[in-house]
Amino acid sequence: MFKKFKKNSKKLQKYASEIIPGTSQLFGKRPELYLPGGNWPTYYSKAKGVSVWGLDNKKYYDFTMVGIGTSVLGYSDPTINKVAVKALNSSPMNTLNPPEDVELAEMLLKLHPWSEGVRFCRTGGESMSIAIRLARAYNKRDKILFCGYHGWHDWYLAANLNSQNSLNTHLLPGLEPLGVPKAFEGLVIPFKFNSFEDIERIVKKNAKDCAAIVMEPCRESLPDKEYLNEIKRIAKKNNCVLIFDEITSGWRSNTGGIHMNLGIYPDMAVFGKTIANGFAMGAIIGKKKIMKNATKTFISSAFWTERIGPACAVAFIKKHKKLNLGNILITKGKKIKNVWKKSAKDAGLDIEINGIDPLPTFKLKVKDWPATLTYFIQEMLKKKFLATDKCYANYKHDNILITKYEKACSSVFLDIAKLNKKNKIRENLKSPVKLMGFKRLTN
Repeated sequence: MFKKFKKNSKKLQKYASEIIPGTSQLFGKRPELYLPGGNWPTYYSKAKGVSVWGLDNKKYYDFTMVGIGTSVLGYSDPTINKVAVKALNSSPMNTLNPPEDVELAEMLLKLHPWSEGVRFCRTGGESMSIAIRLARAYNKRDKILFCGYHGWHDWYLAANLNSQNSLNTHLLPGLEPLGVPKAFEGLVIPFKFNSFEDIERIVKKNAKDCAAIVMEPCRESLPDKEYLNEIKRIAKKNNCVLIFDEITSGWRSNTGGIHMNLGIYPDMAVFGKTIANGFAMGAIIGKKKIMKNATKTFISSAFWTERIGPACAVAFIKKHKKLNLGNILITKGKKIKNVWKKSAKDAGLDIEINGIDPLPTFKLKVKDWPATLTYFIQEMLKKKFLATDKCYANYKHDNILITKYEKACSSVFLDIAKLNKKNKIRENLKSPVKLMGFKRLTN
């Protein structure tokens, strides 16, 4: 059947949904989150820079998250690919270890002088699970205080055993903790980002019993520095391991973790996503007294020792630093925000723009936002853009492409304004309304 459908994305998607529950292995790539009913391209044949070709060889410009935030240099970067091919030809797996492990560890410690030890894996979710295991091993406590999104593993989803709504404000609403042992209930305690009220009401109250305080140092916005400093003081006072999840924020504003810009240093930091520009790689750095517990508890996996990931990460960090890529991404992100702002103003639409400059998002203040966003995705696709309500700034988002994107956005926003006045957005959809959260997707 695959051979029969391999040139037809819509038919392949339908077939895939019958044999692959959820269609994609990653929640964020499920077609229902863009255009349900087979109207999203779903599969690609090749990609270069921010250009993506579907199975029918139609070319699109990617103004979404570009590989779910993994490829800030663009797809198939020649420098990184050259290193990957060399690692592949020298055997990606071996009885012995790749020396790039040592080079990468040295680079990460040099970029983050507060840290003293490194562990590697291959995904962000794994990285966070390792960090939690090490924190619990270090101070022999079970409970975790957390803020933000940190992956799919049991330790995190256990937050929704207490209340179905615990994770609703931490990226994805409606996450079901099915399959998570009920014995984990009460072990994971959420608190709100940038909320001094939650510091008093939740963090101070529970810190003495917790192994770690885990948070993204930024996502939608930068934190109040006094807020972050207070979190650090509480962690130190109660011997909690302060863990910064830099899986999304890392390598966006600087070469390394965004916490270095803030001047507030954790006990551990976790990296994933773009650290190897599209190749599987995860890293955990931290204080020696915590990291040495990796030899006391059992943390081990065969493919954490393959060569391609660390070799590409080394090449990526060198190129990132040489380009001063953080500044470039900030500049491009500002331009994308300005595209949305100007397009909305010209169309007479109210818009809310959020996110740090390299990770911008927008929301039009309209009566039916889910339908409006679906229409935006639908119409931008007609204009050869993969687009949604967020666009992660990319090195390959050059001025020519941003100008084309602006022209497309301006046109679609004007159409949205006209249709919203007549309450006819839904009438002009060629597919069902996109799914906005996990709960609706699983129903």
